[in-house]
Amino acid sequence: MLNRRFSIVLFSALLLAVVILGLPNLFPIPRVAAINRTITLVGLVSGWNFTSTPNPTITVIQGDIVTINLSSGDTLHQFALDVDKDGAKFTGSCSTGDTCSNQFTPSTPTSVVINTSSLSGTYTYFCTIHSSMVGSFVVNPSTSVGGTEVPIDRLALVAPYLGLASALAILVAITAYMIRNRRKEKKKVVSSGSLQDGLTSPTGFE
Repeated sequence: MLNRRFSIVLFSALLLAVVILGLPNLFPIPRVAAINRTITLVGLVSGWNFTSTPNPTITVIQGDIVTINLSSGDTLHQFALDVDKDGAKFTGSCSTGDTCSNQFTPSTPTSVVINTSSLSGTYTYFCTIHSSMVGSFVVNPSTSVGGTEVPIDRLALVAPYLGLASALAILVAITAYMIRNRRKEKKKVVSSGSLQDGLTSPTGFE
C-alpha cells in the first residue's frame, strides 16, 4: 500500500514538472502591441534635427506603422531608409530597395509612412543628397520591452516546483521507510511473545 502511494506521489511530481515546462508554450509571453507612431524630422545640411539632437536614433517595435513628418530648415532634402542594408547612397535619388520620401524644401514639407512588419534589427536612415544627415532606425522584436528581448527561462520557472516535488517525494519515502520498520519491529515483538507463550504454557497434567 505504501509503495503504491509513493509511486503515485512521485508520478504526480514528475507530471507537475512536465506541465510547468510546457506552460510557456500554452501561455506565451504576450507580444507588445503594435501602434501607429508619428515622428518629426527637420532636415538641415548639418544633420537631421541639428537644432536639438543631431541625427537622433529612431526606435520602434516590429509591426508599428511609422509616419515620419519631414520639413526642411534650409534647402532641398530627401529622406531614405536603407531597407535592403546595402549602404547609404548620396546620389540625390531613391535607390532600388529603399523606402524614400518625396524631395522637400522649406516651403514643401512632406511625410513618409514605413510599415515595420517585415523589418527587424538596425537600419540606416539618411538624406539622399547630404552625407552628413545619417542616423539609425532600430526595429525591436515585438517580444521585447525597453529594447531588450525577454528570454523565457524555463529552468528558472520550474526549479521551485521541482524542489518542492523532490522534497515531498523524499518525505514520503522517509515516512514509508519508518512505518515499514515499525511494522517489522511489531511483528518481531508479536513473534517473540508467541514463542514465549509456547515455552511457558503447560504441556500435561500433574
